[in-house]
Amino acid sequence: MSAKGEQTRLKILRAVLNLIAREGTRGVTHRSVAAEAGVQLSLTTYYFQDIDTMIREAFALFSLQSRPEVERLWQEIFTYLDGFTATELRRSDVRNTICEQLAERAADYLTAQILDKPVGLAVEQIFFTHARLSPELRRMGIEHREQLLEPLIALCSRFNRDDPEIDARLLLNTITTLEYQALAMPADELDRNDLMRLLRRHLGWMLGLKRA
Repeated sequence: MSAKGEQTRLKILRAVLNLIAREGTRGVTHRSVAAEAGVQLSLTTYYFQDIDTMIREAFALFSLQSRPEVERLWQEIFTYLDGFTATELRRSDVRNTICEQLAERAADYLTAQILDKPVGLAVEQIFFTHARLSPELRRMGIEHREQLLEPLIALCSRFNRDDPEIDARLLLNTITTLEYQALAMPADELDRNDLMRLLRRHLGWMLGLKRA
C-alpha cells in the first residue's frame, strides 16, 4: 500500500473511532464514515471489505496507539519504586509516601485522559461492552484488558506476594469506573481532589496501610 493509501486508511479508521465514541458501533456505516473522514464513499469499501472489519481494525488501532503513553507512565512509576530498597518498602512511612506519589501520578493521568482524550475513554468503554458481539472482538477485548492488567499486577506483586492479581483487577476496575463516570459529567465539574481521595484510599489498601 502506498503512503497516501495508508494515510487514507488511517483517516478512515480515526473517523470510525470518532463515530463509535459519539454514537456507538451502530453509528458506523460506510456513508457516515466517509462523511466523518471527508473521503469518497467508494474508498471505505475499497480499503475495508465490510463494517465489521472496519470496526475491528479501528479498535486494533486504538489499542496500539494508546499503548506508548501508558508504557511511559509505568516506566516512570517503576523507576520511582526501584529507588527504594526492599527494607524501605516494608516501612509504613515509606509506603505512605509511595501511596501519595502514586495517587498524584494516577490523578494527573486520569485528569488528562478525561479532559483531553474523552474520545479514547468512550471508545475503550464501548470496546469492552461490545466485545460480546463477536468472537474476534471478544478476543481483542481480552487482550486489551490483559495489557492494562500486566503492569498493575507487577505493581501489586511488590507489596502482595500472595494474590497480586486480585489487587490488580480491583484497582483496574476502580480506575476504569472513575474514568467512565467522568465521561457523563461536564469537564468543569471534574473534581481532581475527589479523584485523589478515592485513589489514595484504594492504593493505601493495596499497600497494606491501615488508613490512606
